[in-house]
Amino acid sequence: MNRYILNKFTGDYQATIATQFSSKIVKFNDTTYRLQFWDIAGQDRNVTTTNIFCKNTNGIVLCCEINDISTLNNTLIWKNSIEQNIDIKNVPMIIVQNKCDLLGDELNYNKGIDELKEFGKQNGIKNCFRTSALNGFGIQESMEYLINEIIKLNDLGEINDNNGDNRETIAIDDKPRIIRGKGNGCC
Repeated sequence: MNRYILNKFTGDYQATIATQFSSKIVKFNDTTYRLQFWDIAGQDRNVTTTNIFCKNTNGIVLCCEINDISTLNNTLIWKNSIEQNIDIKNVPMIIVQNKCDLLGDELNYNKGIDELKEFGKQNGIKNCFRTSALNGFGIQESMEYLINEIIKLNDLGEINDNNGDNRETIAIDDKPRIIRGKGNGCC
């Protein structure tokens, strides 16, 4: 989340306790949106809180680590918990498999991506991406994809002002946009 929102990597990152909220204003296809991100800690004890944070969500990112297959399998636990609490047929959900930098050279980053995408397809996940928070690989691509899917599925109007928010507006695909939810939501 920090890599996408702040374009920053912190090596001494501490795990999220409960939730973390962030927002970002982006321009996408000449429309400005306010993105709100709710990072729900991935510990098992937090699975039951998903109904609180995912209500009224417009998009979901399930994260796992490339070096720990159990985290990929855990994305299905989170997906099932989310499905029990919200109707996700109009909510795009993606898997982001982080730490691809551990594969060495960038040429190897997408080694095995077909298997990851097949895992997603078999489990009803819209798309899957490999990313590296360390060097930023795949972060922008995965978020652009999710934003585009959210826009396609929702009637999201442009925000007219930034309510005193002086954060930078980010151009996506050389065409600025920003997404705002229909209320409090996650991801």
